[in-house]
Amino acid sequence: MVTKRAALLGVLLVSLGAGCEAPRAVPAVVERAGPGASVPAVHWQLVPIPVAQSLRGLAAVDASTAWVGGSKGSLYRTTDGGLTWRDVAPPQSAACDFRDLQAFGRDTALAMVAGEPARVYRTDDGGASWRIVLEDPRRGAFFDGLAFVGDVGVLFGDPLEAAFCLFTSRDAGRTWTPVPREQLPAPLAGEASFAASGTSVAATGQPGQERFWIATGGGARARVLRGDGGRWQAVDVPLRAGAASIGGFGLAFAGDTVVLVGGDYAAPADERATGARSEDGGATWQPVALGGFRSAAVWLDAAQLLAVGSHGTSWSGDGGRRWSPVDGPTFHSLARGSDGSVWAAGAEGRVGRLEVAQPTAALQLAPLFGDHMVLPANAVVPFTGSGEPGAQVVVTTPWGPPVSGTVAADGRFRVDVPTIAAAGPHALAVQSRGRTVTLRDVLLGQVWLASGQSNMEMPVGKKSWSAGVKDHAREIAAADLPTLRVFTVEKRAAEQPVATVVGHWSVCSPATAGDCSAVAFFFGRELVRAGQGPVGLVVSAWGGTVAEAWVSATGLAAFPEFAGQLATQQREGAATQAAQLAAFWQAVEKAPRQPVTAVAVPDRWSQSGLGSFDGVVHYTRTVDVPLALRGRACWLELGALDDMDTTWWNDARIGGLATAGAWSTPRRYPLTAAQTAVASGTLRVRVVDTGGEGGFAAAPEAVRLVAADDPALVVPLAGPWQREMGPRLGELPPWPREGGPNRPAVLWNGMLAPLLPFPFTGAIWYQGESNRGRAAQYTKLFPALIDDWRRAVGRVLPFYFVQIAPFGYEDDRGEAAELREAQAAALALPQTGMVVTLDCGEAGDIHPVWKQPVGERLAALAMARLPGDGVGPVLREAVREPDGSVRLSFANTAGLALANEGVGFELAGADGGFVPTRAVLAGEQVVLAAPAGLVPTQVRYAWAAVPQWSLRNAAQPAAPFRAAIR
Repeated sequence: MVTKRAALLGVLLVSLGAGCEAPRAVPAVVERAGPGASVPAVHWQLVPIPVAQSLRGLAAVDASTAWVGGSKGSLYRTTDGGLTWRDVAPPQSAACDFRDLQAFGRDTALAMVAGEPARVYRTDDGGASWRIVLEDPRRGAFFDGLAFVGDVGVLFGDPLEAAFCLFTSRDAGRTWTPVPREQLPAPLAGEASFAASGTSVAATGQPGQERFWIATGGGARARVLRGDGGRWQAVDVPLRAGAASIGGFGLAFAGDTVVLVGGDYAAPADERATGARSEDGGATWQPVALGGFRSAAVWLDAAQLLAVGSHGTSWSGDGGRRWSPVDGPTFHSLARGSDGSVWAAGAEGRVGRLEVAQPTAALQLAPLFGDHMVLPANAVVPFTGSGEPGAQVVVTTPWGPPVSGTVAADGRFRVDVPTIAAAGPHALAVQSRGRTVTLRDVLLGQVWLASGQSNMEMPVGKKSWSAGVKDHAREIAAADLPTLRVFTVEKRAAEQPVATVVGHWSVCSPATAGDCSAVAFFFGRELVRAGQGPVGLVVSAWGGTVAEAWVSATGLAAFPEFAGQLATQQREGAATQAAQLAAFWQAVEKAPRQPVTAVAVPDRWSQSGLGSFDGVVHYTRTVDVPLALRGRACWLELGALDDMDTTWWNDARIGGLATAGAWSTPRRYPLTAAQTAVASGTLRVRVVDTGGEGGFAAAPEAVRLVAADDPALVVPLAGPWQREMGPRLGELPPWPREGGPNRPAVLWNGMLAPLLPFPFTGAIWYQGESNRGRAAQYTKLFPALIDDWRRAVGRVLPFYFVQIAPFGYEDDRGEAAELREAQAAALALPQTGMVVTLDCGEAGDIHPVWKQPVGERLAALAMARLPGDGVGPVLREAVREPDGSVRLSFANTAGLALANEGVGFELAGADGGFVPTRAVLAGEQVVLAAPAGLVPTQVRYAWAAVPQWSLRNAAQPAAPFRAAIR
């Protein structure tokens, strides 16, 4: 037993640096983290313990109570913050190596013995007594780690008899059940896990929704196994592999962000591929450099991590993307208590508690909540984000009392904030644990969700795939609409619903309008001009996508044709895609480059000698930072890059899009004030093209550096750059095209679910071309999509959509007309409306440039005061008169007219052969003359891919239709 006096004396000696390895202050700035990256003052308070053995097992309850274990039967417990320690080792355990510990509280814990005898002990009385709850008597059995969510946990051991050893418990470790080998991935030759820190096995989720993770190494590839105890799969990770000492050693989770640390414990100074990071819950990974071998990591808050190992310690302040060395003692293991306290254990009986000078909380709002946003008026808006579990979050508005909520155990929060009708602008404050996020220039009004495929995505201005809308230069110049705000969601396809999206609010002006969805812009502009503002537009669209991608798995439950693909995506899709992505990006990193050549940016490959090239190209230029911009937060704007990019500033990664289909997305990456506090910087952009056009596709004026707080301060970046050719696509592992956006539910998961249940005023939708040919299915699928969105928001969301425009599909055999009919069938749902585009399409362009009428007609539907407002004529009945003519009656006849000499109508008899006929107007009815000898039984109108049309009312043309004649 260590006396309290002796313990205090030991702590004092550590503080003075006398006789012990004392913590040293770290440098204020470390270049590896990137220019201007500040490393906090990190100090370890070394805690004396009466043992000199190597300690790897560690469990932290809180700042007072912790358990440590190690070699030669070392097992100790403190309940006073390390002032005193009690030897709590079980009897006859002197030969045991306690590599992992699990504490369920002050007095209850599990102690895992790694090697023979491979066993687990349990105590319920603070270590006064123990009992063996699991033992593997087989020769060679070796346990690596265990992890729990509540009472449910797993224990992993190295392979025996060509199968991994995995046990599960559902009663806090009192009893254990082996997992059948057929439920587990087969081990690679030499593959095992590492019992270096007890963190190679991790657990996430909530009770009832547990997910377990195991990092491996030793084989030809480093992998992460993940499963729920009954179903497991393996994902390759971009760490070095190929030797028994190399692989992944420790996992750390914060929501969907996962950090894996590792390396080579036999060569701890080797810095190659010592870590990996995932932002999508472990589906895909990117390599990171930690500065050497690290065996454990822990999140300090939502942005900061610490990683330790026998070779040193590293700190990250940006969620694990970049790491900096931290001076001080070395450790094997890390553990965080329920109160945020951090403990460490290492060689020679070294135990430490962390002291970090940092903010007490890490409050982050979902990106949808930012400066310049529009909130729905007279609504209850759920403010969402992340913070420290258990912390209170308070939202303060100028129109009502503060509203508060609590951060859940998974780090997420939701605070429901009532709004009023006062437009603003307003300033709001969100506070938690001493940190305040202020939202400035917030307006109250309408907020509309705009979604669909390319005709919704198509911007007002020029892009690589679009020459801009009709009169785009004039429209952009006149777009000074400060009460119109736009949030464009970055494209992302995901096998499972994700927590957040990427995007930001912009105020509509001539500087920003060109990038806005044209249909959404003209819709919002019309509302503002009609006095309906302020208006917020949240644009979540992706060209060339099918409707089922925008429906949740729940919404697709009634469609058995999608069940198999949904199941495959959930079971295998992410793992397969992750392995392919990891192999692809590793090859990109290692590939050699050709000599540097000069090039002018923007650089479309088809115009600079690379028309047939698909692959990797590196661009570099030096940027002189003028005095007016130095030390100021800035935006780096590159316009659209075709397809994917990774962008660095002074060798620090500042952004990138690694998603197929991002070819039309403008790139806009932040530079901090610290990063611009230089006379010049090196800008590097790696572009990867997987087919078709490649390179910089924006207009020259779109490539620039601009002050975040003053758009008039601009550094043009178009002009001379250096270009280095990398490998061709055929020289790289295959890009996983099957992981694209045209799969059931993946765009709901990645681009819609993270926005909800935001109380949108309504939705506008322009999609259908990609479902042409499946009209019968679309008749049910499209209403299912609308119902699915309404279910998610909890009310009958007004939903207005656009019928596909005329276009000369070469293979069309009536599919376009049938798809338009299927779209119109959704009008049977309440609070829906449809825009007809027969008069504003282009037979030779599937992306018509005349988008103004489309947005304006959608706005007319949104502003409708009476049934039928903004709707074209709708057929009520078709009657054959005694003289053989056909009389058509319509609803919505205000301003009924026939243009184009009454063309577009056809009649058919019993044989079903349609023949054209002319129409005349008779009051509020239309009369069709039947050709001689024809007894008409059917009528149809505008029934073609590019139909003739003539019928309209004051609002818009009539939609195509077909009907029986009575």
